[in-house]
Amino acid sequence: MKPIATAASAASVLLLALTACSSPNGGQPAPASSNPPAASSNAAPDVPKVANPLDVAKYEQDPCSILTQAQATQAFNAVRNRKIAGNVAPVCTWNDSENSSLAIGLLPGQGGLATVYQNRSSSGYFEPAPSVDGYPAVFSNVLDNRSDGGCQVAVGVRADEAFTSSVILFKQSPSYGDPCSVALKAAGAALATIKAGA
Repeated sequence: MKPIATAASAASVLLLALTACSSPNGGQPAPASSNPPAASSNAAPDVPKVANPLDVAKYEQDPCSILTQAQATQAFNAVRNRKIAGNVAPVCTWNDSENSSLAIGLLPGQGGLATVYQNRSSSGYFEPAPSVDGYPAVFSNVLDNRSDGGCQVAVGVRADEAFTSSVILFKQSPSYGDPCSVALKAAGAALATIKAGA
C-alpha cells in the first residue's frame, strides 16, 4: 500500500468518530460540516471534565508541529510526515518505514469529549482510556479495527475541544498486537508539546 493511501485512511478514520460525518469517498477525508455538534451543555453527566484547559489554537492549522521529529521517532519510529485536509481541521500523518501510520489532529468547535460520549452508541468501540498526563481520554472509533492493528484515542484539552491520536499498524509492526499503546504514547508526546508551547 502506498504511504499516501495509508495516511488518508488513517486521517479519515481519525475524524469520523468525533464528528459523526458520513463515510468518506475513495479514502479521502469528507468535507467539513457547516453544522458543528451541539455544545457540551447537553453532555452526559459521565463526561470527564478538563481541569486545566490548554491553548491549542496554534496547532489547529499546523498539526505537524505537535510532535517533534524526535518525539515522532520515539513514539512511532516515524520517518516522514505530511499535513492533509481533515473533516474539521488539518491532520498530520506520520509513517514509519513499513508505511504504518499515525495521525493526530485537533477538532476545534466540535464539542470536545462531550461529542464523543454523545456519539458512543454509533461507535464501533467506546471505552474510557487512562488519563493522558492528567487529561481525560477515551478509546473510540466508528470501526473497531483494534485486532487488526488500528486504534484511536480522543483526549480532551478543553471543555469544547479534543484531539485524536490514531494508528493503523501493519502486521510487521512490533506493536501490531497492541496498537492502543502506540496511540496513547503519541498522545502523551503531543500533550508534552502543547504544554511546553502554551
